[in-house]
Amino acid sequence: MMKKTLLYILLLGLPLTGNQYITAQELSYQQKISLLDKKNQALSFDSDLKLSGAESVLDKKLFQLRKEFLSETEKQKVPLYNSSFNQIKPLIENSKLFDIIRSMPKGGLLHTHSGGITDAKWIIETARKYKESYIYVQKDNDQYIFGQMAFFAKDKVPAGFVNLDEKLSSDHGFEKQLQELLILKRDQLCNYTDYWIEFEKRFKRTGSLLSYRPFFKAYYLKGFQDLIKDNVQHVEIRFIFDQLYDFEHGKYSLNTSITDLQDILKEIHKTAPQFTLKLIYSSFKFLDSKGVDQQLEAAFQLKKEFPDMITGFDLVADEAAGNSIYSFHESWMKLNSLSKKYGVDMPLFLHAGESNSVFNKNVLDLTLLNNKRIGHGLNLIYFPKTMELIKKQNKLVEVSPISNQILGYVSDMRNHPARVLLSNGVQCSINSDDPGVYGYEGLSYDFWVAFVYWELDVKALKKLVYNSINYSSLNEKEKKEAILYLDKQWIDFVTQMNQKLN
Repeated sequence: MMKKTLLYILLLGLPLTGNQYITAQELSYQQKISLLDKKNQALSFDSDLKLSGAESVLDKKLFQLRKEFLSETEKQKVPLYNSSFNQIKPLIENSKLFDIIRSMPKGGLLHTHSGGITDAKWIIETARKYKESYIYVQKDNDQYIFGQMAFFAKDKVPAGFVNLDEKLSSDHGFEKQLQELLILKRDQLCNYTDYWIEFEKRFKRTGSLLSYRPFFKAYYLKGFQDLIKDNVQHVEIRFIFDQLYDFEHGKYSLNTSITDLQDILKEIHKTAPQFTLKLIYSSFKFLDSKGVDQQLEAAFQLKKEFPDMITGFDLVADEAAGNSIYSFHESWMKLNSLSKKYGVDMPLFLHAGESNSVFNKNVLDLTLLNNKRIGHGLNLIYFPKTMELIKKQNKLVEVSPISNQILGYVSDMRNHPARVLLSNGVQCSINSDDPGVYGYEGLSYDFWVAFVYWELDVKALKKLVYNSINYSSLNEKEKKEAILYLDKQWIDFVTQMNQKLN
């Protein structure tokens, strides 16, 4: 009987012992997963931040709002992930999340370009007010393209140009056509177009307008007002310097652009005293070494005269078509001697890695140069050691998600390389690049895209916002004041949103 009982216990006990063993194993496995997850989180770009109680409450509310938004789009069969920005722009604007993002203080816009900050409709409406404003209405040629606008004295109008106001008044469908010519859209993610050629055409159509001094002043006043309305407190413009002119005095000296911008700031400060501006002197990658040397000399001359306005140097243009950063290495080697000559420092803020190709190695140069921030840096993820060095050197990547999609570098925003950078602890900021060319104003659209597609939380949003001030080219005194202002705005935002979303 005893043997039977023992056998019975053993038989019944074996499964129990086995289950206990499996449970212990599972617990150990879960612990390992949890530990690995924590280690991954510790590498993230925002791992140094801890949310307040109010921020944590808001985080849960925004998480739920995004979940509801995504559920609704799925329910309505909206192809959210296979659509371009231009296709879903109305959807963004009608979402609750967009109202919240617009209310959020955004710190600084560190990456935008002269000629790309103000909307096309305003450009047309303002340009037509000047009787000297004309538009080219013939087929493209080597000198002009259809839809190109410029100011001319009445007796010096080139063939093919007609008065802009008269054209718009006589042809009622032309204004809409012209708006389309000034805005770059990517309505089909899979179609083939040389978007850089189309992109540069947009700038050519409006570029001549900005040299006309009265229009220049109106343009930047409007651009800064748009940014302030979108809760941006600081902007740094990749600025292409050109001589301003009017028909009364002719051409002005190169520094007139800066003095005019300073006057505009004085006007802005009457209602928005916190707003600040810096200029990054920019030239073009397609120049030869001699041309870049001349541009560097001109940049140093201006920075010596306006040390608080000119904060660095950059080269712009399509990286696939322009020269590499390395091809100008002799120019970069002259920076120290130029600094001694003029008594000012000239950091670099170079565009690099705006490419999908591993053969574009511009990002490699940035670890060896006095390059404070990286414009775009899309293919940085293909160079792991360089990415590690960029992180170690605490250099910021200026990310412009909507621009990257429209120019064809990213289709599905969930696959944006910035997600890899952020997870690996590379510091980034959110930027709009050329919103006026892409059909929107401000920074809210780019933050919305990042929040929704990259599955960000409030901690990530806060870090991105504060990065835009901490990595700005404001001096230490200006930066301290900017952070104090941002602190207050951020606390007010969290409080107000929590009350609104109750």
